[in-house]
Parts: sequence; C-alpha cells; structure tokens
Amino acid sequence: MPFDGFLDDAMRTQDAPAGHADARGHADALVHDLNNLLAVILNANEALAATLPEGSLGRELAGLSQDAAAKAGALLQRLLDATPAHAAAEPADCGAAVAETARLVRARLPAAVAIEVRGADLALQSAVDAVELDSALLNLCINAGHAMPDGGALTLSLAEADLRPPALNDLGLAAGRYAVIAVADTGVGMSPQVLARATEARFTTRAGRGGNGLGLASAKAFAEAAGGRLLLKSQQGCGTTATLFLPLA
Repeated sequence: MPFDGFLDDAMRTQDAPAGHADARGHADALVHDLNNLLAVILNANEALAATLPEGSLGRELAGLSQDAAAKAGALLQRLLDATPAHAAAEPADCGAAVAETARLVRARLPAAVAIEVRGADLALQSAVDAVELDSALLNLCINAGHAMPDGGALTLSLAEADLRPPALNDLGLAAGRYAVIAVADTGVGMSPQVLARATEARFTTRAGRGGNGLGLASAKAFAEAAGGRLLLKSQQGCGTTATLFLPLA
C-alpha cells in the first residue's frame, strides 16, 4: 500500500464511532507499524549523515529526510493518542514554521518551481500546535506545487495584522492581532465552481494522480480550531493564494 493510502486508512478508522472498537484497533495497529518504519528511516538517515562531509549536499538531503520523518512520527503519535490538534503545550513560532516549511518544500517540489520566503524573521507566536502548523503549511505548499506542473513561482510570506472593523465583516474573526501566513502560486488557478468546493474533505481534481482531497480541508480545520481562518483566492490562469489567519499568543 502506498504511504498516503496507508495513512489515509489509519485516519478514516481513527475517526470511527466510539463503538467500533475493531476499527479503532485497526487504526492503532496501522499507526504503530508505520511509526516503526519511520524509526528505521530516521536511524538510517542519521547513520548516513554521519558518513557525509559537513556542508555537503548529501548531508543536507539526509537531514531533510530526517526532519520530515520526525514530523511524520509526531503526527502519527497524535493519531495514536487522539490528541486535539489545537492543544498546544506552548505557542508556535510562526517565523520558524515558515522558514522550516520552505526548507522542506524545496526538496519536495520540482526544480522548475522558484520559492521565495518573506517575513520569516518576524517574531510572531500563535497558540497553536507547532507540528500541526508545519503540517498545514506543507499541505498548502504541496498543493501550490501541484498547480504548477510546468514550473512557476511559490511565495511563502508571514505578516502581522491587527484586525478591527470593518475588515472583520468579511473575515468572520474576532477583533485582535493575527499572524497572517500566505502561500501564493502562479499556477493554473481554480474555476469558481472548484474554488467553492476546494476545502471540502475528499474533494479533489487530482483523482488517480495522488490527490486525496485532505490537504485544504485539514488546513481549514486546523485554522478554525485555533480561532482563525483559511482564506482562498484564485483565478483560472492566474494562480491561487491560500492565507492562514492565526490569532497571536
């Protein structure tokens, strides 16, 4: 079973009704087994990195693989523990999340996609789970990459906004200060019909090509659980901008 299908199965059964003990047990077993495989990847990459010269491309790539596997392990542990996505032990550093996502996504997207980062040096913290924030940003960036099969530009930016009326009328957010993280691409864009359904769970225009329709839906759920919002703007032929509004801690 491919990695995404394996995890997808675990997520579906983890959400089963409380009475379905067999389904939950199946989910726990899947997550446990996948965690074991990730541990092998982590250990192998750690050993590989130790054999490579400091500063070499190979060592950098091994480090990226280690970091990605560690994040995957943290997400899987959350599935196993059934921990709420918004239960953050300490505020997440939004600038660090933007910088780390850009670092990881460079290895994930084609070389023909140019990546620009803005505002990663801003000291903005939000009371969200750092692992969930990383996951949401990675999903948004991967979606952006899929929209640019022939290359293009991806801009990942962080800013601060002090939202007061009348801006709140459009956003539906409580007044206050927010971290605003935008992922903009120059890809194919979405039609109004597709845009209207883009955040529906399991809605995808990439059926049969690795799409499962969970990326935007999970990013939206993450933002709203934190008292924020995911805003999508898109035009066919002109690209898409996905913007996360997250309340500052």
